[in-house]
Amino acid sequence: MQNGPVHNPGPASPIGLSPSFKLAVTIVTGLTVLSLLVCVLLALLAPKSDQINALIETCSTTYKMGFGALVGLVGGKAL
Repeated sequence: MQNGPVHNPGPASPIGLSPSFKLAVTIVTGLTVLSLLVCVLLALLAPKSDQINALIETCSTTYKMGFGALVGLVGGKAL
């Protein structure tokens, strides 16, 4: 049994994040969220037409690609 406080050393190998990586993740996250919001707002508020449906599909594809980019950035950094 130890006398005194227990020292927690933290993670074994912390991952250093460069400012350019943080900027890339911030930009991709912002564009992904913006695309998702535009898609939802168009689906809820815009009158239905072929052009609006095409724009909704474009926004849907864009936020899916943004999510994939985020997964790739974070996964690539963890390796």
